Amino acid sequence: MTLHIASGECCAADLKKRLPNAEIIPFNEAMCEGETALPVFGEEFCALRAAAYNVSREEYESKSPRAKLAEVHGYKTFELYFDEDMFCAVNCLTLLAYLEQESYGGDIYYNRVPQDGSAKVLTREKISACGALKAFETVLIRREKISTGIPQYDKVLQMYLEYVKPDNEIVKYAGKRLAAPRYELIRDMLTEFRAYGLSDTAAEKFIARAQAKAAEHRV
Repeated sequence: MTLHIASGECCAADLKKRLPNAEIIPFNEAMCEGETALPVFGEEFCALRAAAYNVSREEYESKSPRAKLAEVHGYKTFELYFDEDMFCAVNCLTLLAYLEQESYGGDIYYNRVPQDGSAKVLTREKISACGALKAFETVLIRREKISTGIPQYDKVLQMYLEYVKPDNEIVKYAGKRLAAPRYELIRDMLTEFRAYGLSDTAAEKFIARAQAKAAEHRV
């Protein structure tokens, strides 16, 4: 049996059109937001993720891939569909950390897809989860640098360490453009920080942070 895991709802919907008979789930996490813990998908992990999204534990569980991933050893193959921006890289690392944590022994394939939410496979390669658990703990929990040996991921994981700073480069960018119309500022932020996989919601959060910082300086 094969489980296909898409980076999100849009990718999963497109994948279902391409593979109508396949078992497909969206990963439905935003690991670049909030805190996390080990074990992956353990009780503390889930509590922290619900808090990160400001939802109830029940609501988090309803969208989380946790229940399906509990059946990890029932699958001979995992097919992962992620693009290479920071948002997806951190999510993919979390998934691989879980597979290593659970001593998954089947095959894992990484399908690189575009950043447009589609499931069009650009490249496909067999990968290993070995080392993902250490990388997850180092980067997402301790928030320290680590080399994974995968150049494109090392670059975006470094971006994650910038992203979680209170006064990161995105906040600074927004702070210099607060006079611009909100829709223009958000549009420009999504373009400027495309490599982060920045969402509208995240852009709004960083604008609010820049506004608060500007207000402090005016006092």
